Amino acid sequence: MKLPKNPFHPGEILFEEFLEPMGVSQSAFAEKLGWTKAKLNELIKGKRGITAETALDLAEALNTSPKLWMNFQATWDLDQAMKARSA
Repeated sequence: MKLPKNPFHPGEILFEEFLEPMGVSQSAFAEKLGWTKAKLNELIKGKRGITAETALDLAEALNTSPKLWMNFQATWDLDQAMKARSA
């Protein structure tokens, strides 16, 4: 099984592939999710990961599947672990 060479953090995907194209501000999206602006910003900046609850919230708000978000996170986590192991 091959992994992407340099996977993106799920927060970066959220921002670049969803929020920017939709023209939605972080503040407006955080409000829609019932999250704090800080929580959303930490996710976008890669300081926070996707949890099962987060995946459910994003899937509902963006009409995606929760598995999509969990897979983004798992791919990111595995890549980080492999980099740490080879360092």
